[in-house]
Amino acid sequence: MNILLTNNWTMKKIGDSTEYQSSVPCSVYKTLIENNVIPDPYYRENEYISTQICDDDYSFSTSFFVPKEFLHTDRIYLTFEGIDTISDISLNGSFLGHTDNMHRIWEYDVTALLNEGENELEVNIKSPNRYVAQMDKKRHLWGVDTTMAGYTHLRKAHCMFGWDWGPMLPDMGIWRPCTLSSYSGGRIKNVYYSQEHSENKVLLSCEADIEVFSGNCEAVLEITDPQGKIICTQPLTDGKCQVTIKSPQLWWVNGLGEQPLYNCTVKLLSNGEVCDKKADRIGLRTLTISRDKDEWGEEFCFINNGVKFFAMGGNYIPEDQIVSRCTEEKTRRLLDNCKKANFNFIRVWGGGYYPDSYFYDWCDENGIIVWQDFMFACSAYLLTDDFRSTVEEEVKDNIIRLRNHPSLGLWCGNNEIESAWEYWGLPEDKQAQADYLVLFEDIIPKLLKQYDKNENTFYWPSSPSSGGGFKDASSNHAGDMHYWDVWHNFKPIEAFKEFYYRFCSEYGFESLPNIKTCRQFADESKGDFDLCSPVMEAHQKCVQGNEKVMYYLAQMVRYPYDFRRLIYSSQLVQSDCIRSNVEHMRRARGRCMGSAYWQINDSNPVISWSSIDYYGRWKGLHYCAKRFYAPCLLSVDDKNMTKPVFNISNERPKPFDGILNWTLRSNKAEILESGSAEVHADAFSAKDVLTIDLSQQLAGRYDKREKYLEYSISENGEILSAGSTLFVRPKEFHFLVPEIKTEITEQEDRFEIVLTAKYYAKSVCLDLKKDDCIFSDNWFDIHGEKPVKIYVLKKDISAPLTKSELSEQLEIMYN
Repeated sequence: MNILLTNNWTMKKIGDSTEYQSSVPCSVYKTLIENNVIPDPYYRENEYISTQICDDDYSFSTSFFVPKEFLHTDRIYLTFEGIDTISDISLNGSFLGHTDNMHRIWEYDVTALLNEGENELEVNIKSPNRYVAQMDKKRHLWGVDTTMAGYTHLRKAHCMFGWDWGPMLPDMGIWRPCTLSSYSGGRIKNVYYSQEHSENKVLLSCEADIEVFSGNCEAVLEITDPQGKIICTQPLTDGKCQVTIKSPQLWWVNGLGEQPLYNCTVKLLSNGEVCDKKADRIGLRTLTISRDKDEWGEEFCFINNGVKFFAMGGNYIPEDQIVSRCTEEKTRRLLDNCKKANFNFIRVWGGGYYPDSYFYDWCDENGIIVWQDFMFACSAYLLTDDFRSTVEEEVKDNIIRLRNHPSLGLWCGNNEIESAWEYWGLPEDKQAQADYLVLFEDIIPKLLKQYDKNENTFYWPSSPSSGGGFKDASSNHAGDMHYWDVWHNFKPIEAFKEFYYRFCSEYGFESLPNIKTCRQFADESKGDFDLCSPVMEAHQKCVQGNEKVMYYLAQMVRYPYDFRRLIYSSQLVQSDCIRSNVEHMRRARGRCMGSAYWQINDSNPVISWSSIDYYGRWKGLHYCAKRFYAPCLLSVDDKNMTKPVFNISNERPKPFDGILNWTLRSNKAEILESGSAEVHADAFSAKDVLTIDLSQQLAGRYDKREKYLEYSISENGEILSAGSTLFVRPKEFHFLVPEIKTEITEQEDRFEIVLTAKYYAKSVCLDLKKDDCIFSDNWFDIHGEKPVKIYVLKKDISAPLTKSELSEQLEIMYN
């Protein structure tokens, strides 16, 4: 039996008698905002008056009713799935325990402490601000410059103390469910499944951690196949059993096959009655990283059921700085948007928190591989006895919680710490550096061997790394790489193409969010819509960030004279920058086998590297990702502008056989020359399929400024990939006013929009003035009178609209 302790909570500042109603998940900021005590900390410069709120201690308390029958059991546990962070817990006046780690599960035996009827539970949470300041005075450890000093001493989401995209809002609270559970006979603490694959069968091993309290208990494993048929009922001996599944339905990564899930339930019976059960959904698959030697060094490549595939995705950060406000609905919507952009994997970055189980459930259901960092990032740590103990329990808790998910593809020790020690010129700290090796190359690997015994589960000590030990962590010959010379070091966008990474797990480029998002955190009437205004600078956390935005705009586009144009231009340059790198990497498939741009989402409304902003609005980058992560991609290697080379990167399990069409056009969209060719690309390959010579057509002084190349590939009459290439940077091209026309028609479930233009229109951006929607395509090119047809599903519009209302709201911008 379970009692969820969700409602009827109150919060107060310790030393203050004022109480505020709350409910779990709850936190200081969430409660104060909901009770209209403080303004939105994301609005204008409110962050700066909000940080100090967590200088104080707070108490969360509740009274709850326990019925008589709940007490007449063998054992009762109180479980907190997440407390943020330093707290003392008491039940009915008795001290239960002390917590010091946001990332852990805290469980207490309360069998002897509960009353029939009313009970009182109190969680007193101490100020994280005071704690990190005190610890920093005792022993300073290096960390991110834009954060509150001392954060590295506390096992709390690092980004809550500020990051180069996040405000300093170090919240406090009960951020995950709190449950009272009673058991008779025994309970199942956890279950682990491991697999051995051979020809047309899988040997599935089940190992249950069972606690017996009284009587005779026996356990049974029941397996239901993906179609709902029970295929096995097997007793466990000493908590273990093995089952052979013949003709297994294999689980595949998105794009390579389906994601069938088997339901596995261990039932614990006491005197013939079920007293507890534990259900898991598993996928039958092999999934690991290949590090085979090759002509370029050592590959770093995901391999699923024996198939090596190019990983296409991005980096995921917490969806809200106030993590108690995160919801399953919002997470699933974000992940749906990733799948719409053809992702097949996501990296969970190590400076936030381990996501909720529904995050991994969605990835299991949709074939999105998860690269899972442990929660350590850009910081030095000291392994004191207390710190080591709580970290070991944190790692154990999360291995056990996540290990059965078929989407779990890689465990990674940390973000950028190995490379920081090697390259960043950090102050000498021999103890912290030695402790790094102990934690990430000894403690965590041993815990993984103990609690995730499957040999296929891959562990990587750091990102980036070439294998650990401070040996060439940022190598482009082995392992993964983070490339930040473009952006942080002001290198030109073309510098991306100078490198051939084995797997690029971080690279990025900033842009401003949608104008509607800016209106939600800034006040145009007060002069906030200026990149150099205090409000915009408060929402730019990257050092020299706005300077870099303007620097790269100057390289690529003409000066934007109004704020709306600035937003558009920044998103245009961001998407073009990332596109050029991804296309370069995909052309090098085999040598490079993965791309994860920084970053998918935002934790607050901010100027950042995201492709989807805090309110879920797609930037140009996300629409562009849908194209450059297309399973079958046509791209142009334009290092030699006059002799462009067409390349097909085919990430499908079947070959491509189709037609490549290319057209050289004038800025008026007039066809100057065209051609087509039958082309072939093997499954899981990248191949140069055609080179054309345009040297005569581009020989004149202004030819490159007034001509461009359009191209596409089609298969069985369906266009799979299309694009266009300028021979100069956009600011140098002679664009004409395109005079775009639209025609909207309505169907039962959607609106269709057909766009034409008088002349060439590049990077055409559609938006709604007031409401939000996701277009089937956006940031596309229009080649004169050649129509572009897109649609908007009515379910993807934030409010019901008529055809005329949609037409009235539709806005269009172009290069």
